[in-house]
Amino acid sequence: MVSTATLFAQEVGQNNPNTAKIRGTRFIPYPNYTGKPYLNDKFVLGEIQLNDGMIIGNIGINYSSYRDELIYYNSAISAQIQIDKISLKGFSFTDKFGKKRVFHRQYGSASLHDECYFEVLGEGATSLLVYRKVNLESCDTYQSKSGLAYQPAYLYYLYSAQKGYLPVNLTRGSLLSKFSKPNQKVVKKLLRKNGIMLADESGFVKAWNLIEEKGIEVDFKN
Repeated sequence: MVSTATLFAQEVGQNNPNTAKIRGTRFIPYPNYTGKPYLNDKFVLGEIQLNDGMIIGNIGINYSSYRDELIYYNSAISAQIQIDKISLKGFSFTDKFGKKRVFHRQYGSASLHDECYFEVLGEGATSLLVYRKVNLESCDTYQSKSGLAYQPAYLYYLYSAQKGYLPVNLTRGSLLSKFSKPNQKVVKKLLRKNGIMLADESGFVKAWNLIEEKGIEVDFKN
């Protein structure tokens, strides 16, 4: 029987000489609690960008939402490697729905106090970012016999390189509160005209991309 790791190694190939430039250490898997510590259920084909601008593609990667670390499968030594975060500018991959997912490494907000991987949901003068954090938390034993489970605790931000981070929740009220009173009226009209509902992340992203396209400025003093 051929192992999943072996099949994956065959799929990505073993002849990419640039993987020798990837810095990292062997990855030690997490305890098997209820929930998902990783963004994907398995390694996916993606690419990484090093600090010097070099892009290394066609490698198997998976993002640890639990530890905010990127892991890649080194087929040459049949091992999972945790890439040194400080060596990367970011990474990307195409998910099972055919959507390209892009993550940037950058210094987090004052509440995060560290370099983080943020997924870019909308990019512009003001970008919409999400820090896909997962915590290991106590839970009822009916949910997990161990009494512990990986629980999503995603954090969303409006971000400007000049003005920094502005936390936002995926609700209509939270979004409107990020604008001046006159602009709130403009945003309400825009959402109503385009029939956009803020019921989930997808709807929020559509709303934000439309707002950014129209050049409606955020009030970062909120």
